[in-house]
Amino acid sequence: MRSLGRTRAVSSLFAAVLVAAALGVAGCGATITVPPLTAEEVPKMKQAGNYPEHVYRIEPNDTLSIRYPFHPEMNQDAIVEPDGKIMATRIGRVPVAGLTTGELETFLKEKTADRLKDPEVTVTIQKFSDKTVFVGGEVGKPGTIEYRKGMTPLQAVIAAGGFLPTGRLDSVILVRGTDSEARYIARTVNLEETIAEGLREPVFLAPHDVIFVPRTRIANANLWVKQHIVDLLPFKLAPPIP
Repeated sequence: MRSLGRTRAVSSLFAAVLVAAALGVAGCGATITVPPLTAEEVPKMKQAGNYPEHVYRIEPNDTLSIRYPFHPEMNQDAIVEPDGKIMATRIGRVPVAGLTTGELETFLKEKTADRLKDPEVTVTIQKFSDKTVFVGGEVGKPGTIEYRKGMTPLQAVIAAGGFLPTGRLDSVILVRGTDSEARYIARTVNLEETIAEGLREPVFLAPHDVIFVPRTRIANANLWVKQHIVDLLPFKLAPPIP
């Protein structure tokens, strides 16, 4: 059985990105560098995405339709619980998150072969769980937005209120969960080229992706000065002379 992967990791992934961005604040001395997305890595990123229209792996809150053509008494509809399991008829609690419908069919056949003659099982996704993308950092309205097929990083940023003046457009961070031991892939995409030159974005978003817009170096420097100097002064600075 595969791990729950993406859905469990989203909040921790975003927290990791925030830490990385914080360590990169100008003047702190420590910097974590997220590498840019290369053309060679695009297929790998696509393969890691859990797209409903492609080879989909079951997630918590999906509704499954399980049908036994020759044993209708075994038929059931089941909502995948938050822990990734369902209560399967005459089998008990079964971990299903991370499996394809085909893999689950094979598993159920094996588990019922000792009580059913030549069992046939068909599993379909009756209803997908809600699919969202998280957009954070220097955007107008950080938070989750509804995932749409074909959504790009720039479209997600626009849906989240657009870039703030302090946002760094050339190094927008994309984080995607994966079933591999690494658990996630983090890369930067240059949206400044897309906006200024009309270049096509290299990748589409997948459900549960995290987009993080970091601060510009100037904005980071201003933040560092405010936090480490201005806010610590025992008196308030006078407003600048016009």
